[in-house]
Amino acid sequence: MMTSIHRNQLTFTTPLTRSWQDIARKFSRQQSNPAKAERVYLNTLAVLAVNFYCKCMGITTDLEESDSWDPVMQTLSDVADLQLKNLGKIECRPLSLASEIVEIPAEVWGDRIGYVAVQFSESAREATLYGFIKTVEMEEMPLSQFQTLENFLDYIHQLQPKPAIQLTQWLHHIFESGWDTVEEILGPQKTELAFNVRRASVKRGKVIELTRAGETVALVVGMKPAQPPEMDIWIEVYPTDERVYLPPSLNLMILDAEGVAVMQAQARNTKNIQLNFSGEPGEQFSVRVTLDDVSVTEAFII
Repeated sequence: MMTSIHRNQLTFTTPLTRSWQDIARKFSRQQSNPAKAERVYLNTLAVLAVNFYCKCMGITTDLEESDSWDPVMQTLSDVADLQLKNLGKIECRPLSLASEIVEIPAEVWGDRIGYVAVQFSESAREATLYGFIKTVEMEEMPLSQFQTLENFLDYIHQLQPKPAIQLTQWLHHIFESGWDTVEEILGPQKTELAFNVRRASVKRGKVIELTRAGETVALVVGMKPAQPPEMDIWIEVYPTDERVYLPPSLNLMILDAEGVAVMQAQARNTKNIQLNFSGEPGEQFSVRVTLDDVSVTEAFII
């Protein structure tokens, strides 16, 4: 394997091993159409190359859960996906060394967390992971629009689940690093607004960096005992620094233990947004703050 800078782009090159080629040939032989057989062959090699890269980078994959490993899906679709465990699927699109266009069929647009371009050498003995793109808008994407693999690693790191925050520990004044008092996070003027919204027995805040969007916001979490064994919980988001209003397109979501959104609010032109709910000790939920194509998720256990 080899990592290099190619056309001002960080790339990763790996030999196409004999065992990989054997697997790709096995899948391709199941296709009666020669063009389809060639497509399955290249798709399989692209997936195996990306799978190897992910393993080198410590990213856990699950080939058998990928549609590209299902003979039926290989026949019915032009699919080259790789399942990243607990994260989602990335599409591994093959192209020749001479091509500047990455073909991404519309059928794989809806259920992917990103796309990796995989170039094959003229001898078809090596594969180079050229770049990454999070979303696509057309079936023929210029290779120049793909970002460096560093962006891919940063993106995957952001998606990695974080240890859940134990909220009941807050009642005993045990707080995780980064969760500070509302006064420290918001300052005197906004602190008064926060406490006017609701007085809590416990309330802590954290600055959320929406890096690529160039914004930061304050996430505030409050809780207090309600009718036993329930706890009242509220989630608030405030602008930071001297800003008065939140970014209009900012969204706040509450996700259940399965990752399904159960509550949602958009900032529009407001000074803060807030969501309230109740739960019992042991219940899990997550809070997701999104702005454009950037999102930050925090996991909690009551």
